[in-house]
Amino acid sequence: MIKIVKAPLQLEPFLDKFRDLFTKPSYRSFRDLCGALSVCDKSKTVANLCDTMAECSKGKKARSSYNWFFSDANWDENEIAQRKVDLFIDSLCLKENDKLLLIIDDTYNEKEGNQTDGVGRFYDHSKETYIWVTISLPLLSNRKGLFIPHKAKMYIKNDDENENFRTKMEIAFEEIIKPLVVPKSIDSYIVFDSWWFSSDLFSECLKLGHNIVCQIKSDKKVGINRDMYFQVRDLANQIEDKYLLKTTVSVRGKRRPTMHLKRR
Repeated sequence: MIKIVKAPLQLEPFLDKFRDLFTKPSYRSFRDLCGALSVCDKSKTVANLCDTMAECSKGKKARSSYNWFFSDANWDENEIAQRKVDLFIDSLCLKENDKLLLIIDDTYNEKEGNQTDGVGRFYDHSKETYIWVTISLPLLSNRKGLFIPHKAKMYIKNDDENENFRTKMEIAFEEIIKPLVVPKSIDSYIVFDSWWFSSDLFSECLKLGHNIVCQIKSDKKVGINRDMYFQVRDLANQIEDKYLLKTTVSVRGKRRPTMHLKRR
């Protein structure tokens, strides 16, 4: 295993931009762990990250100190995530009316055992089978093909042991969308696939000033006004061909034909 004696020099200027969000001891832990993450080639447990730091590392702490950093140290993950977004926006030199996308989706991290926190039996649609996994909500902000990971939150299944159960939609809104602050001059878009279609979730996002981009299943009903509701497929059949543009999209690596409305 490669071992390090300090955080790589290339990381130092970037990490320093987060210094004011930590106490001095906590910043040292943050810096050490980020350096270890950059070279650790094993699973990213605290034990393995600690082992990645050479014994001669200046200021290396005991493993219990790094455990304490995650469990009890006084720092705010929303502040860290927001600072990262601010730096991302600044580095792109976004201008007024430029777009920033926040892509909401879940991902499966398959496990062989079932003793790890958050592990449960979930249905994986891509494999059409049930697997034992932990599920998180990784979010990416992007513009013109540039992506960064934003935040990840674990989803815990609803059972007798989970007294504080929240749905994926509640987690996505409360933990990820709501805390995000985007300059008013920039157009922010929350992007979902059809699984996330929810009028309540969309209403809450719109109240925060975000735009919504979402697939809708063809059997869902949409309202033109308070008195007129159509299934998506029926509404689509009423649109004249001259207003539609044929195109293709990539879905799980496969190119599929689709159509969307032309801009006027």
